[in-house]
Amino acid sequence: MHFVFGGAFTGKRKWVKQHYASESIKWHYLYGDPVLPAFEFEESYIVLEGFEHYVKELIHGELESPHLVVKKLIQKWRDSGVWEQLIVIGTEVGKGIVPLDPIERQWRDECGYAYQHLAAHARKVDHIWYGIANRLKEEIQ
Repeated sequence: MHFVFGGAFTGKRKWVKQHYASESIKWHYLYGDPVLPAFEFEESYIVLEGFEHYVKELIHGELESPHLVVKKLIQKWRDSGVWEQLIVIGTEVGKGIVPLDPIERQWRDECGYAYQHLAAHARKVDHIWYGIANRLKEEIQ
């Protein structure tokens, strides 16, 4: 799994499209409908863009902490065989002023916890800033 993150509108999508230009990609946007699609083993890469919106949806719908749901989801992805094809794109929501609204504050915290899980388990982690990637992690297979 490749985890790509950075601030809003800093070139994450463009970088992924350029980086994987020669590959077949199935793109899933989680902005309008933050529901994860059913995955099957495929030849193409699977991009989940807007993972922060999925985390926000979990806050409203789950009884369990969203970051714990993400932790279980990571294991499910690994077990299902799609792990190597996944590219998860998330926007940083934890920088700046801490929100006064309790739900927004929880979203900020849960995204941070979820991103920690994603980064810990990912084979590659890239931070994108103004279209420039800073590779934070790469496991050699």
